Amino acid sequence: MVSLLSPSLPLHHGIVMLDVEGYGSGERTDEHRASVHNGLNRAVRRAFSATGADWTACTYQDGGDGGLLLVPASVPKLLLLGPMLASLAAEVARHNAVSSPAATIRLRCCLHAGEVRSVEHGIVGGGVVHASRLLASEPLRAARRGSDSPVVLIVSDLFYQDVVRHDPAEEPDRYRRVDVAVKELRAPAWIRDGAAPAPIDPTDLPDPTCGGGAGRAPAAPVIRFTEVVDALLAVPSVHDEASRRFVLDVLSARIRDAVPHHPRTRFHVHALVRTCAGYEGGLAELLAAVRELEGDSEAVRRAEVVVRSWTDAQGRAGS
Repeated sequence: MVSLLSPSLPLHHGIVMLDVEGYGSGERTDEHRASVHNGLNRAVRRAFSATGADWTACTYQDGGDGGLLLVPASVPKLLLLGPMLASLAAEVARHNAVSSPAATIRLRCCLHAGEVRSVEHGIVGGGVVHASRLLASEPLRAARRGSDSPVVLIVSDLFYQDVVRHDPAEEPDRYRRVDVAVKELRAPAWIRDGAAPAPIDPTDLPDPTCGGGAGRAPAAPVIRFTEVVDALLAVPSVHDEASRRFVLDVLSARIRDAVPHHPRTRFHVHALVRTCAGYEGGLAELLAAVRELEGDSEAVRRAEVVVRSWTDAQGRAGS
């Protein structure tokens, strides 16, 4: 364990707790477990790098069949949801793609936050206990059994109320409330559906250049935030790093100065879209900037349709 915690004073941390399903299964040999163990540790470190935060400022306990990551309060907790978990799922999928069935990883993950202190041979804190109970809960185990996603997620009610529900880009409606009863804990929590959304079929999207036709309009497709990011990434002036700087320069200072930078293109665009979505009229401002620099193109029109559909869906969900 690497720890920078004070030996006496409790400090507030983001708490990320992980557990590998079926780690002790009789189908696994020690060689399989070694592959799982090493694969998970690599995945966690690579996934955390997507936040842009300093790994050495964190505390990580390797549990063999899982892990505990304590993230300093200076790291925004939203980064644990978007860049980190998306990257974690991708890294686990990469491990599984080159592993035998007995060496694959299916993760349960819990996000919480609380005070933690260092003791002689480890760490203690009520938040860590709370997270461990949520991780062991039957609702999460059932979600794990019913999902093909590499990672299924549960967040504490505190994490949901303080972080998730305030960020429309995190799509709070994808979380469902569950009641957890494990040992001494009786508490609500929230599970996010982990399956990746189906890609958009362009023929299902309305033509923005045409008015409504006669008869009943087809049902609007369900647009996910990741599809908004994908649509904007398809615009050359957004995908190209040098051009993206011009897009940022066109945005108002309130948004431009709030966008965190990530060296990887997708994560930077993810952060750009997430930031714009957090401001009233922010996505419309982003689209106007893209159209100003890119001009009229099929990619720009498609991005406008996808963003408009997602924004409308968020408005309906909030009404």
